[in-house]
Amino acid sequence: MSIWDQLRAELDLWQSEERIATMWWRDDDAVAVTPALETLLAFEQDHGVPLALAVIPADLEHDLVLRLAETLDTRVLQHGWSHTNHMPAGRKKQELDDVRDIGAVVTDIRRGFDVLSSQFGNRFLPVMVPPWNRIADDVMRALPSLGLRGISTFNARSDAYPVPGLLMVNTHVDVIDWRGTRGFAGEDQCINAMISHLSARRNGVVDDAEATGLLTHHLVHDDATTRFLENLFSFEHAALKWLRIPGVFPWQ
Repeated sequence: MSIWDQLRAELDLWQSEERIATMWWRDDDAVAVTPALETLLAFEQDHGVPLALAVIPADLEHDLVLRLAETLDTRVLQHGWSHTNHMPAGRKKQELDDVRDIGAVVTDIRRGFDVLSSQFGNRFLPVMVPPWNRIADDVMRALPSLGLRGISTFNARSDAYPVPGLLMVNTHVDVIDWRGTRGFAGEDQCINAMISHLSARRNGVVDDAEATGLLTHHLVHDDATTRFLENLFSFEHAALKWLRIPGVFPWQ
């Protein structure tokens, strides 16, 4: 049985239970219009798969603002401030850190929020995507006071609201092999990650209300990554639904 047949078999189980396997798509590190980004926007338009674009506010170029105004479903999330690592040697990279005074971190977040809200208007959703998917606990607790109502990192969430007023919806399928080749992670690995989270949701091992998230990084995609995304977005099943981004973060 091919990996795609295995995915179809998992979705058949969802269908047999009269349930819908919800998914959503997040892409990180956007700052400007590039050919790689245009490829993703074409996927969004051609396949009807809405895109959440995590934008780095400090490096935002105006052409991205103009280009996204032409799209239908693309929404902007906040990707930190400048995607700068503030951790000392020997610690994992982190921008929203516990090394600096929290006031400095909050100032950066507020600056980024102001940039994105003023440039993108309603297209910007007040959701923080921490660079490297890491955020200090004190910083996370401060997010609602800064106007942020959502957060998205990686791996199955343990709590839908890790902080009162802050909805967490994570990603679970990363198409890049960051610890190895830093290229495409491979079709089997990606689909297996998708099946794993869907199965865990269906069986109640993880929060079944958390949509399964696809994570891409358009600036480092190679041809194999692009081919995989074309195949994934072309894949159809009655029990599979790609969510619009305002439906991922509905502010319940």
